[in-house]
Amino acid sequence: MVQAFTVVAVGLAIGLVPTRWLRIPEPMALLVAGALMRVAMGGDANSDVLNVAAFIGLFTLLFGVGVELSDLGHRPLTPRGALLAVIGAVVLCGLGVALVALVEPMGLAVLAIALSSIPTSAGIAARLIRPHGTGEGSGYPTIISAAVADDFFGIALLVLAPLLATGAALDLVGAPTIALLASVLIVAGMLLIRPSDIRAKLVKVGILSAIGIASGVSAALLGVFDGHEVAPMMTGTVKRAFILGEKLLPTMFFMAAGYAIRLPLLDQTRVLTATAAILIALLVSRIVIATAAPGPLRARLAVGAGMLARGEVTIAMALVFLQSQVISNADYATLMAIVLVSTALSAITIRLNQLGR
Repeated sequence: MVQAFTVVAVGLAIGLVPTRWLRIPEPMALLVAGALMRVAMGGDANSDVLNVAAFIGLFTLLFGVGVELSDLGHRPLTPRGALLAVIGAVVLCGLGVALVALVEPMGLAVLAIALSSIPTSAGIAARLIRPHGTGEGSGYPTIISAAVADDFFGIALLVLAPLLATGAALDLVGAPTIALLASVLIVAGMLLIRPSDIRAKLVKVGILSAIGIASGVSAALLGVFDGHEVAPMMTGTVKRAFILGEKLLPTMFFMAAGYAIRLPLLDQTRVLTATAAILIALLVSRIVIATAAPGPLRARLAVGAGMLARGEVTIAMALVFLQSQVISNADYATLMAIVLVSTALSAITIRLNQLGR
C-alpha cells in the first residue's frame, strides 16, 4: 500500500515541475519514472490503489479534452475519426501479425500482441499535442475522435479475448461484455438525448457516468463525453479552478502505466524483435492514416503523429491476455515496450512537424 501511494505521490510531484524544465515530454518522464520506481522498490505495489489512481488521472485528462472539443465546436466521435480508426486497425493488425510471425512461431500470442497494439492513446496524444496548440490545422479533433473510436475496438477485443484462450468460451455476462454494452449505451445517450434544461443535462450526464463507472467503461471514453457535455455549463471561475487539477491528476495515470513495465524483460531478443515488428507495422499504419486524412499535408502528418502513441487500452488488453495465459510475461514486456517507444516516437514526430511551421 505504501509503495502504491509513493508512486502516486511522485507522479503528482513531477506534475508540479514546470514543463519547460523537463527535457523530454511529461508523459515520457512519468512512464520512465514509474518503470524505474518498480526497480528501485523491488516489489509490486498495491494494484487496486494504482488502478483507481490511473482511472482518476485519465478521466481528468480526457475530461479536459472534452471541454476543449466543446470550445472548438467539435464532437467527440465523428464518422471521419471512426473511419481513420478502422483503417489504422486493419493495416496495423494485418501487417503486425505478418511481421511478428516472421520472428516467432505463429500462434495465439502473436495475434494477441497485434490486437493489443491497435488502440491509440487519447490521453497521451492529448498531453503531447496540447503544448503546440489544438486549433485549426493541428488535427487535434480528428485524433481524439479516432482515439475514442479505438476505445470501442479495444473493449470489443477484450470481449473476444477469451476466444483466444484454448478451450475458453465467449463470456456474454463477463465484465468486458458489460463494459462494451454500457459504452454503446453511453455514446448513444450522449449523442441522441439532448435536453435543453441545464438540470436535465446534469441528470443525464450523472446517470450515464454512474452507469459507465459501475460497468467498467473506459475512463478515456467517459471523460471525453462528460467534458464535452459539461463544458457549456462551466463558468469561468469553475474552468479556472479545474486547470490545477487537470495539470496534476493525469500524472497518476502515466506513473501507474510506467510502473506496469517490467524493465528486466526488455533486453530479451524475442521481446526486442517482436517490439520492432509491431513498431514497423504501427509506423506504416500511421502513414496510411496520414494519407487518408483530410486537409493540407502538415495537418495530415499531425494526425498520423498524434495517433502513434499506445497507452491505456493496450495496457488493459495486455493484462487480460496475460491473466488468461494467452501471452507470457515476455509478451507482456513487448507490449509495454511498444507503449514506451510509441510514445517517444509520437512526441518526436509531433515536435518535428511543429518545427516545420
